[in-house]
Amino acid sequence: MLKKLYSLTSFFLFVLCLQFCSLTQIKEESPKINFVKKGTKFKINLPEKHSGGELWQLIENYDKSLIYDLGAVWHGEEKGIDFNLKPLSIGQTTLSFMLRKYNDTINNKTFIVNIEDK
Repeated sequence: MLKKLYSLTSFFLFVLCLQFCSLTQIKEESPKINFVKKGTKFKINLPEKHSGGELWQLIENYDKSLIYDLGAVWHGEEKGIDFNLKPLSIGQTTLSFMLRKYNDTINNKTFIVNIEDK
């Protein structure tokens, strides 16, 4: 039973990696603009130290008609957290992130995303 559970967990992690590991990463913080193609999934990676109480959050103030949040995947303290996103429509929006340490905000990052036609 435990062996079967381990196999299912390994398979699930493999499928997640296939879905999110190969995404294009955008890195340019505001005021620079990141260009992505409509329908092409992308990710933003941010360093996060859970052992120090740090946690990045995507602030919900972006245009949800342009971007769909696919969820975040934490890869450990050395690789950080990936925010996985999918552009839905042509346009431009700003993605804002807040780094929390316990109850305090210790950092903010913003990324301008311009979505172009395929």
